[in-house]
Amino acid sequence: MFISLNKKILYSLFAFMFVLSAIFLVIFISFYSQKLQDNMNSVYMRNQYVVNLLNDNIHLRKAVAEIAESNPQIINEIDYISNSNKMNAAQKELINERKLNEELWQNYSNNKEAMIAGAQIVGISLLVVLLLVLVLFYLLDYWVIRPLQKLIDVSNNVSAGIFADRLPVQKTALLQDEFDILYTTFNQMLDNTEKNIEQTQIREKFLQQLIDAIPDGIRVIDTNYNVVMANRAFYSVLKLNESCVGQKCYKAYGFACDGCPRSRYNCPIKYIQSAQKEFHAIHEVEKRPLYVNADKLSYGSGEEEYYIIEAIHDLSRDVRFSHQQKVSSLAFLSTSLAHEMKNNLGAIRMILEGILDTTYKNLPDDDEQKKYMLMAHKQLVETIQTPERLLKLAQYSEQDISDIDVGSAIRDMMLMIDYDAKRLGIAVETSIEKNLSFAGNESEFKMIILNLAQNAIKAMPDGGTLSVSGRTVGKNAVIILKDSGIGIEAEQIQHIFEPFYSANTKEKSSGLGLAIVSSLVEKASGKISVKSKPNKGTIFTLKFPLKQSVKRRKKS
Repeated sequence: MFISLNKKILYSLFAFMFVLSAIFLVIFISFYSQKLQDNMNSVYMRNQYVVNLLNDNIHLRKAVAEIAESNPQIINEIDYISNSNKMNAAQKELINERKLNEELWQNYSNNKEAMIAGAQIVGISLLVVLLLVLVLFYLLDYWVIRPLQKLIDVSNNVSAGIFADRLPVQKTALLQDEFDILYTTFNQMLDNTEKNIEQTQIREKFLQQLIDAIPDGIRVIDTNYNVVMANRAFYSVLKLNESCVGQKCYKAYGFACDGCPRSRYNCPIKYIQSAQKEFHAIHEVEKRPLYVNADKLSYGSGEEEYYIIEAIHDLSRDVRFSHQQKVSSLAFLSTSLAHEMKNNLGAIRMILEGILDTTYKNLPDDDEQKKYMLMAHKQLVETIQTPERLLKLAQYSEQDISDIDVGSAIRDMMLMIDYDAKRLGIAVETSIEKNLSFAGNESEFKMIILNLAQNAIKAMPDGGTLSVSGRTVGKNAVIILKDSGIGIEAEQIQHIFEPFYSANTKEKSSGLGLAIVSSLVEKASGKISVKSKPNKGTIFTLKFPLKQSVKRRKKS
């Protein structure tokens, strides 16, 4: 049987008011009506006494008048008798007054007892009212306050993220009210919420694993610059140890407040909010180029309900990959040349040396034919060394640190570009300080020189001069490559070391050559700078620290 809580409270208040009204009605009837009756009795008795005295006085006066008229001689006796009667009357009056006082005292006693009885009734009524109030308070506490307190306790646990608690529901109760229905509904809501949370956590875990599998850095940002989600690659790319989820997005770049400065980074959130289109940019973080791509990710029906999903790709990995590709290509080329040329050239060398040892052995060195044969033998020997240089260049190893002979390494690389230089009418000049060397990776250093020399040749399609010099300046080995080519525009110089950027628009280029050079120079703890003027030429300056030589370190 269902009885609503409103009816329970209404019926309880009605019963309380009924009992309270009955109690006060009884008090009024028993106390005030009794007191009124006593007062009326007292007044009636006093009035009756006065009436009796007046009647006696009238009868007495009539009797005296009759006696005086019939016998005047007894006036004196009558006066005496009158005086006696007056005394008797006074005594009677005194007696009556005493009776009246006794009656008044009796009435006072009755009134006092009525007041005491009324006070008792009032006290009992107050006790009954207090008892009824306590009963009503208990009912309200039992029906309302306790269920509400249970609901509050469970709600506090829910707000704290604890969904295991449930409200007690008495399904066998005879009299159920709104709280029983509310408890049942609330428990069902908690069950559904807990189930949805578990499913959401499973989906979030799957989504996190999904984005963690993406090699590029991914993070999701809301319109208030808060990071909602990020993958492992993002922490790896930006070298973050702690989770950035829940923090401001610009903290990943080392800024504590007020966002990223426009002078260093273009904010994808502001760009997308203003331009309403996809964002592309290259940010340089700790001297590493990062390609940033961002776009909207709507999650609601409203236009303002969206996230910013940001993808970050480390271009330095592409630079290393391109460098490895070039090294691999050189290795393949060197191996091919070594196998295709070395055997044949070696056979020709043996034949040529046999002719020199037999036919031209006894001829003087100034003989013209012998002189040409010796020159051909010398060129053949140098030609055989070319694939060996290529093979040595291709033997790349990041752990291969040695004392680099700058002069020898540069001369080897100049031989690599000798054919192209002569074909284009480019004069190659070298001026290297004697015994100039520093500790580093020789293959990487040769790759630096080769890339810069090739770029210089491309910048001089109509001929010119390429000069390479090297000397010691302070604690650094300084190598300068200067060409007289077409030069570089001022607005292009700040971008030439960025991956996939090419200042030469006439020829197809991957735009990774100078990015590889910059990466290798930085890896060797060196520095690279460039100066250029259009149609005047370009100067690249390399500085490498003169570290302790490998030979000395081994001896020590």
